[in-house]
Amino acid sequence: MSPTVALWLIVLPVDGAWAITASEISSTLAQQAKAASPYIGSAMAVLATLQQAAVLPPEGTREADRIIQAVIQLQSIFAKGTDPSIQEFARRALTNKRGADAATSLEHFRAGGWTADMLEALADADSNASPDERKTLATGLGQFNLSVDDFRRFMQLVRDGRSALTAQGLAFQEVYTHHRSTMPGAAR
Repeated sequence: MSPTVALWLIVLPVDGAWAITASEISSTLAQQAKAASPYIGSAMAVLATLQQAAVLPPEGTREADRIIQAVIQLQSIFAKGTDPSIQEFARRALTNKRGADAATSLEHFRAGGWTADMLEALADADSNASPDERKTLATGLGQFNLSVDDFRRFMQLVRDGRSALTAQGLAFQEVYTHHRSTMPGAAR
C-alpha cells in the first residue's frame, strides 16, 4: 500500500465525520499510529487487497479519495451505526452468506473492523438488492455524508477485486487475510 493511503488511514477517525486537513496530519500522525485501532488496520487491508487486484483508481485522484472515505466511513456505519435499515441489511447479508454462523461473523466484524466475510456478504447483497432495498440505506448513509452510490461503487470494487483475484488464481478471503495480518491492530 502506498504511504499516502496508509497515512490517510492512520489519521482519519473511523467513527466521526470526514473532516481532517493536510495541516492536521503531521500533528496527529505519531499519536494515532501508536494507538492504531483494528478498524484502521482493517481499512488498510481492504485497500491493499483492492490494490493487489488492480481495481483502484489512480492514487491522488478525487475518485481515489472518495473510495478511501467510503472504506472508512462504511466500516463505521456498519460496525457501530445505529440506523436500523443499515443494521438489518448487514444482518441479512451475513445470514445469506454464513447461515447459522452469521452472528459470530457479525461479532468479529464489530470487534475488529472489515472482514472478508462482511465485505463479500455486503457486495453480494448489494448486487441482489432491489432499488427499494437500496433506497432504505440512504438515511443511514446520509448521516455520514455518504450516498447509496458511494456504497454501490465500493461494493462494485469488492466484486471486481474478487473477480480479478480469482482470475489470478487467488481467493479474495486469503488475500485479505494476509494483508490484514500485516496491518496495525491485527490480532497476534
